[in-house]
Amino acid sequence: MMVLKRLYVLLLAAWLCAGVVSAAPLQVQEQLDIMARTANGEKGWFVQPAQDKEWNKWHYAVTDLNHDGNLEILLAKEGSFDGTQELRCEEFNEGKWTCHGGIHLVGGSHMPEILTGEETGQFTVLYDAREKRYVYLFTETIMHGEFEAVHTRYAVWLNGVLQVEELGYSTWQLSGYDGSVKQYYYLPRWRTAETESAQRISADRYAQLARERFPDSVEQTAQIKWIKAGALWYALKSGKAYKELNDSFNVFAQSTAMEAKT
Repeated sequence: MMVLKRLYVLLLAAWLCAGVVSAAPLQVQEQLDIMARTANGEKGWFVQPAQDKEWNKWHYAVTDLNHDGNLEILLAKEGSFDGTQELRCEEFNEGKWTCHGGIHLVGGSHMPEILTGEETGQFTVLYDAREKRYVYLFTETIMHGEFEAVHTRYAVWLNGVLQVEELGYSTWQLSGYDGSVKQYYYLPRWRTAETESAQRISADRYAQLARERFPDSVEQTAQIKWIKAGALWYALKSGKAYKELNDSFNVFAQSTAMEAKT
């Protein structure tokens, strides 16, 4: 009986240790290697030409948005002119890919075009100490002809699903007669008590919308390195995908490194 008890204790300890190990993220190099090997195929994360005739509009980046050690493939599709833009996030967790159910558009937020603007890939990362989460801010720029544009400020974070929240937007208009510029700032209609139109706000308040929404946060400028579909397609075919994915993640990891949070 004593031998059986000892054997039971040993087996239980081994099972618990195995559980702890399986729950821990794999090393970054291992995850990147698996990413490179699982891109194609029916359950692969790379959008194949057979799956989308506009497959070459997709861009890819390797991230760790919630800093839990499990890497994600962030997928974004161009579409600002016809409204077909898309944003996806797939995370590698416990040896398998998990698609985070598309995205959750908070309130009345619109699907963002993350690939617009002159600073594509540039964003601000906040550490929200109150909710213990990392939040990423970026600006969508949609041109309406040569002399008009709408700039929309978004916050994105990963919490079970990819959360996208529209903070505010500004309109920009350049006069073709005297070169003067008119720019106005607004809260989106769903964020205000008004029912017919968005609420106009000052430029100073617009600049503080992220602080207003995520108080007590620490911020810094960071970067996502997007890989175009054509370049990644070639890398996958030639066996060089690991390098592309590794370069993308290194840019993200180095630019989002912050002091340890408690």
